[in-house]
Amino acid sequence: MIRAAFLTMGLYLSLCGAGLFVVDQVALTKRFSATDSAIIKLITTLSDGGVRIFNPPEWMAFTCIGVGGVTMLYAVALPKKASR
Repeated sequence: MIRAAFLTMGLYLSLCGAGLFVVDQVALTKRFSATDSAIIKLITTLSDGGVRIFNPPEWMAFTCIGVGGVTMLYAVALPKKASR
């Protein structure tokens, strides 16, 4: 069960990183932009239309793919359950 969870998290991170290669900016919806989250306000900028824009740095795609790959390798290296 743990192996599958780590493998899934690693695959998700790797796919998100691959998606960041083709994205220059992400525009959040107006409903999501209206939240009062300090983290959202820290990593995004407010556009003229009132929506928040996230401009991912270039290194983020490589970092996500790297962390996801290491996580998947860890999942493969986990010891199997001992059968009774």
